[in-house]
Amino acid sequence: MTAIGVEISAERRNAFIPDVAVIDTKPIGGVLKPENLLLAVEIWSPGDSRREREDKRTGYAEAGIPFFWTVHQERFPSAPTVVAHRLDGERYVEDVTAVPGTSVTITAAPVPVTFDPANLWP
Repeated sequence: MTAIGVEISAERRNAFIPDVAVIDTKPIGGVLKPENLLLAVEIWSPGDSRREREDKRTGYAEAGIPFFWTVHQERFPSAPTVVAHRLDGERYVEDVTAVPGTSVTITAAPVPVTFDPANLWP
């Protein structure tokens, strides 16, 4: 599911809108409780500040979201790199980095997923 707000309070915001959200319930309206968000995916663009990235990572972790993926596209047009994180206590630890051209299984997800990031780009 995309374009859904998640009620997560952080220093400068009271909701996050992940680029991709894996949830365990049908949302009512456009807002979801954090306990229903299983995986948040953020697509980092070169214009995103370091602070914005850290705010999102910290906000999702403090809300207890079990899995957090970041998608990095360094040059356009090129396939992205996907970094999967799993919650360990109150912070995320990197589980695996999926680079274009290599098929990898990510277990830091509600269900294991196997793919090559090169397939994310036509």
